[in-house]
Amino acid sequence: MTEQRNEEARAHALAEGSTFTWHELYVADGEAAVRFYAQVLDWESQHLEMEEGSYPMLVANGRPIAGVQATRDNPQMAGVPPHWAIYVAVDDVDARLARVMEHGGSIVVPAMDIPTVGRMALIADPQGAHLWLFTPSPGKCQQA
Repeated sequence: MTEQRNEEARAHALAEGSTFTWHELYVADGEAAVRFYAQVLDWESQHLEMEEGSYPMLVANGRPIAGVQATRDNPQMAGVPPHWAIYVAVDDVDARLARVMEHGGSIVVPAMDIPTVGRMALIADPQGAHLWLFTPSPGKCQQA
């Protein structure tokens, strides 16, 4: 039953095309951000254990809605300003990256696979606005 529900959610998000499937907050102090949003918006938090370590998530109405990335002490994120990032579901990250380049956009973070989660890449449109493209792993439920 859960497998079928996950597949239906995945198919729905991909069919929508404009469905924003996930949000992520980048800040120096992830724990402080979780506390802030929990206090201000009555959200809860939970952690997802991944190969890379524990991934904090903000939860509303029992449902994970956003991840939190701490940038302090992470050399790969040196100079990254505090911001919210958004992810949109696409059918094929790599095929969409080719189209980004064809139409004057650029690739900010090349496509990468996150085990058990999916494939993603960060793009910039011709005016410099950033957006994450995301294709979930088969059997994974969309977050939004």
